[in-house]
Amino acid sequence: MVSNTSTEPISDELVALRGVAEELKAIGGAVSLLAWDERTMLPEQGNVGRARQMAVMSGLYHDRATSDSVNRAIAAVEDQDPTNIEAKVLRREFDVATKLPTEFVSKFAEARSLSEHAWKGARERNDFAGFAPQIETLVEYSRERAELLGYETEAYDALHDLFEHGSHASVLERMFDGLRGPLRALIEQQPAPDESVLKRSYDVGVQEQMGRAIIEMLGFDLTAGRLDPTTHPFCQTVGGGDVRLTTRYDQNWLPGSLFSTIHEAGHGIYEQAFHRLALPPTIADAPGLGTHESQSRMFENIIGRGRPFWQFAYPQLQAAFPAALGDVDLGAFVAAINVSQTSLIRVEADELTYNLHIAARFELERAMINGTLKVNDLPEAWNDAYDRWVGIRPTDDKDGCLQDVHWAAGMFGYFPTYTLGNVYSAQFMAQLRTDMPDLDSQLASGDVLSMRNWFDEKVYRHGSTKTGAELVQHVTGGGVDSAPLVAYLTQRFG
Repeated sequence: MVSNTSTEPISDELVALRGVAEELKAIGGAVSLLAWDERTMLPEQGNVGRARQMAVMSGLYHDRATSDSVNRAIAAVEDQDPTNIEAKVLRREFDVATKLPTEFVSKFAEARSLSEHAWKGARERNDFAGFAPQIETLVEYSRERAELLGYETEAYDALHDLFEHGSHASVLERMFDGLRGPLRALIEQQPAPDESVLKRSYDVGVQEQMGRAIIEMLGFDLTAGRLDPTTHPFCQTVGGGDVRLTTRYDQNWLPGSLFSTIHEAGHGIYEQAFHRLALPPTIADAPGLGTHESQSRMFENIIGRGRPFWQFAYPQLQAAFPAALGDVDLGAFVAAINVSQTSLIRVEADELTYNLHIAARFELERAMINGTLKVNDLPEAWNDAYDRWVGIRPTDDKDGCLQDVHWAAGMFGYFPTYTLGNVYSAQFMAQLRTDMPDLDSQLASGDVLSMRNWFDEKVYRHGSTKTGAELVQHVTGGGVDSAPLVAYLTQRFG
């Protein structure tokens, strides 16, 4: 295990390299703080100034990350030890960064900030036509980004690789095509849904209190993080002891806040592990968003919708909402939070239908980046894709192509990492259950420490030293495989 607290002596060159990485993380943390504030606290008239701040800070970070001094620091460690994993990680990051000119990075950051602000208003007004120019700009920037980065087969691969190194669109296409049949078969077997108990009145203030209590039960440390409301939930790491979660609340829909909060806490637990395990700044990151999403999706669904965890937590939730849940026993509650039904909104989709939402987005963003779909045609293309994949057709753009912030933030290539996360999480959990046969009884007693210790050893301590696929191989002894995900979903919904 590579650790800042290791008793093994390290060279002056490696000390210097870690210092460089620490400086870059400090600048990156400042950018993250600006981004968090923009999504949670920024006043209406502050968006233009914030966009400029983001552009300047992103440019400063890029200048430093691509500087000769950083290159020399990496090279000094490489010369001393060509196999050093910390130098290898930073070399790849340096090589990617140096392909992007600082001017491009600054302009792209400014465009993303302005677009994200415009998206909020466009979604509220159900106004895709007014927002289309921002998306068009970001598509053009993203295509330019892909050309600068380079690719072998298609432009989309270059963008997706930024989020999940080593993954390719052709592999993703086969993965989604392989999931479609088994998932549709399970969906067709589902009984008529009954979520009525979750649509009762749940005081927002109490929801917030219970959200904090539940994420602490799961292992998120609120002395090293916080939870705030926002439009679109996210997790932002500002520093080693500062991991910020956000969520949103609906008085008449408990799962909206409950599971978005648990989802973001999964990200946060992963981020807090790097600080808790004292990983050096060179590798104190996840290898990719697929691995990151494996933790958020695992906590949200496999743990967070499982009966064992609620055997421990439900009495506290029931006590917090006596009027709404006083007449609802544990079995009825667990059944309600595991209802499967076709729906329009990705973040509210159950885990059985969720991957079909992602497949539609993958198809659309791939087409936009590769030039086979024009932005102005996106609303109709979105509706057609939902018909094919999800089995439902949106009636407006607010609940259609405007529902997510990702494209407004220029994050083309991100969406497939959610399904990769589901695949990884099912593989990790299958191995965890093999190694810890009494996992359910531990969760039912409120013990998450044993599970966390397992993830510390198997996943978290490796930081960014392995790709997602390599980490799956290390943990399970096999390659990336969607079969455990299908098996898990069949057990829960079959």
